[in-house]
Amino acid sequence: MLKITLYDGARELRLRLEGKLSGPWVAELRQCWQTASSTTQGRKTVVDLQEVDFVDAEGQSLLADLHREGVRLVAATPFMQALLGEVARVCGCGRVKENPRRSDALVRSHTRPNPRAV
Repeated sequence: MLKITLYDGARELRLRLEGKLSGPWVAELRQCWQTASSTTQGRKTVVDLQEVDFVDAEGQSLLADLHREGVRLVAATPFMQALLGEVARVCGCGRVKENPRRSDALVRSHTRPNPRAV
């Protein structure tokens, strides 16, 4: 089961996920993102994975696709931080950075160099 909550703000569109990103829920998230992203009009898109406790291979592939499209992926648990590091490595287009103020991991594109990124 996966719960997807949309927060549509002036500066960003945030998709907050809770549960397991697997099976039919991967297609549901893809559809939700495609529909919502058509309305972002230059705002950044964030996928909040702080409450996700499992991601299957299809889910990892979707996260890689989202990352390639410039979506920021946010995680809090060591499991998800490691998974996002793997997504960034496989994409060959990102880095994982730990935010010193929070225990999130952010996956960012190489187009925005960050000297503090790991």
